[in-house]
Amino acid sequence: MAKRLSELYGMDIYSAKGAYLGKTEDIILNLEKGEVMRLSLRPFKGGVLPGDEVKKILQYESIAYSDVIEVGDIVLVQKGPAAPKQPAK
Repeated sequence: MAKRLSELYGMDIYSAKGAYLGKTEDIILNLEKGEVMRLSLRPFKGGVLPGDEVKKILQYESIAYSDVIEVGDIVLVQKGPAAPKQPAK
């Protein structure tokens, strides 16, 4: 089944274990390959964010599209975004 890119925005994202992860706020594309790379749980706000904030979003608040299992009424993924590393005590 095909979906328009615009239909992915605002879709609920759940893990395969049933955990709610958030909504699709932004979509990262590889225009050269014509494929979706990542689904972001946080919007990028038109490029206003500093580079380190964008890096954090990509690392900790987005999901690789290769982890998507199914797209229907919801987006079902194998695993959620990586958890930030806790500083050593």
